Amino acid sequence: MSLKTCSRRLLKLKTTSLPLCTQFRSQFLIQTTIYRAHTRPLSGTRSFNMSNDDDYMAFLNKANQDTGADATTQQKSSVFKAKDTGSEVPKEIRNVCKSAVYVSDADEPFEEVSLKWEGKNGLPTESEFAKLINHSSPDSAEIKILDPLNWDSQGQYTNVIEAVREASKGNDVRVYQIVRDATRVEYWVVSHADGRLIGAKALSVES
Repeated sequence: MSLKTCSRRLLKLKTTSLPLCTQFRSQFLIQTTIYRAHTRPLSGTRSFNMSNDDDYMAFLNKANQDTGADATTQQKSSVFKAKDTGSEVPKEIRNVCKSAVYVSDADEPFEEVSLKWEGKNGLPTESEFAKLINHSSPDSAEIKILDPLNWDSQGQYTNVIEAVREASKGNDVRVYQIVRDATRVEYWVVSHADGRLIGAKALSVES
């Protein structure tokens, strides 16, 4: 094979028996093989292949189902029993719960409380209260008993406290503080009357 230069001289080029395109392809394959042999994927990464749209949608649906199941389980485990089936709630408590709202990062309405309670010493202790509301871990529950005046030092919930006191015919009223998680706390304003624990409770979001 000859190549004419700018000085019009002919240079002899040494050729192989392989066509030129085949030589280039062989050289490219060799270089690619060497590159792959001296490289490795980043640590902690893995290949992820979605062959078509159906596979991708199936992946998204599965992820949503798993997330929804976890959220439902967490929600169920954090809800405490406030009323026994068929239990009667005094009208004073029913009326105040129609409008009373606990003010926090997320304002929540007060809910009725009516549970069977035959305790001889008045109101339940922290551990007794945890079992009464069906706490998932009664022995390790984070519960505090508060004085209503200290809890409501600003007088925002006087109507709730007075409604519970009236419904219990003047018996002692206490506030049970129950920690649900890092940002949520429940306050139960309760007393006792006629073999029941009665009152109102509200959720406080404290971020």
